[in-house]
Amino acid sequence: MLQDKKSVVFAGDYAYIRQIETAMKSLCRHNSHVKIYVLNQDIPQEWFSELRMYVQEIGGDLIDCKLIGQQFQMNWSNKLPHINHMTFARYFIPDFVKEDKVLYLDSDLVVTGDLTPLFEFDLGENYLAAARSCFGVGVGFNAGVLLINNKKWKSENIRQQLIELTEREHENVNEGDQSILNMLFKDQVSFLEDKYNFQIGFDYGAAAFKHQFIFDIPLDPLPVILHYISQDKPWNQFSVGRLREIWWEYSLMDWSFILNEWFSKGVKYPSKSPIFKLQCVNLTNSWCVEKIDYLAEQLPDVHFHIVAYTNMANELLALTRFPNVTVYPNSLPMLLEQIVINSDLYLDLNHDRKLEDAYEFVAKHKKPMLAFENTYWHELSENAYAGIYSTKKPEDLVEAIKFYMRERKI
Repeated sequence: MLQDKKSVVFAGDYAYIRQIETAMKSLCRHNSHVKIYVLNQDIPQEWFSELRMYVQEIGGDLIDCKLIGQQFQMNWSNKLPHINHMTFARYFIPDFVKEDKVLYLDSDLVVTGDLTPLFEFDLGENYLAAARSCFGVGVGFNAGVLLINNKKWKSENIRQQLIELTEREHENVNEGDQSILNMLFKDQVSFLEDKYNFQIGFDYGAAAFKHQFIFDIPLDPLPVILHYISQDKPWNQFSVGRLREIWWEYSLMDWSFILNEWFSKGVKYPSKSPIFKLQCVNLTNSWCVEKIDYLAEQLPDVHFHIVAYTNMANELLALTRFPNVTVYPNSLPMLLEQIVINSDLYLDLNHDRKLEDAYEFVAKHKKPMLAFENTYWHELSENAYAGIYSTKKPEDLVEAIKFYMRERKI
């Protein structure tokens, strides 16, 4: 029987993809049945599709959380040069994570052991649990490993409190979101043992300020989480801190090795790699494609191709969070025609101005068209459509698309 999944969140952008994947590999090397959320704005779908299969084979899952849209603006100043705006993404964890308890992990770390005891930590009524900053010589707690009381964050709208506090204070604090988190939660934090966020990246600072006690802490066995804080990163050509080789061990580790280790222990599940049973296309000149989110959720076996001849609005770009939606901004008519040729249905779901190219290609290649009553093109006869459906009953369109899937006998 499938165990309850442990929920873990990473956040970062495409420029940090190697670090994110290294942290993920280290996590999965020692922990199965992990549900991983990656908060991002620009990581391609193909990366998620490939890694999702690996994570699913050891009983977990990988969720693409796209922070695209005005509500996810993070234009706050940050005085730490090695950290970019995505560090503030953890504010939005309640928007995406369903579970009551979740572990947030920075991407500049590796996991070296089983995190079950950490997940079993009792948060009580505290907002989070974290390790002290720099072994107690820093200020407050380090925000790179946070066991979050997500139920409490949701019920008290912590995301909005963090945003408002950041708006007021971001120019006055020295450590970006870490300072903000410390300000907001103050004494309502549980402290973790240093081994769950062993800030090995503080080596340079520890040496500079002659904190010998830090170098006297045994490293055998390895701390459960090694966190490479500061600019002295192990993936740089040169660095002076300890345990650089551990990061490289996980970075160069092949996913097949990780999976085979779990398979040998009897942990093996089928992956859910999508095999699309139907291809649907839409050409839009508008940000609004009626009910496309609903259709993507209801029809995971259908591949939706959304094409535009211009840049796309955030509402459309955010659709890439669905594994079965591909968007094509700044496309051209000849490229659209190739997609129409390879599609089974044309979904006339976009609002505003219609583009005649789509209808010419649909007629030329004899593709059925479906639409909603508020999106079909009134310059065409209704007979040009195989079906027109009410937006009040979008499930009827879902059933119509399923009919075409059955007709293809796939």
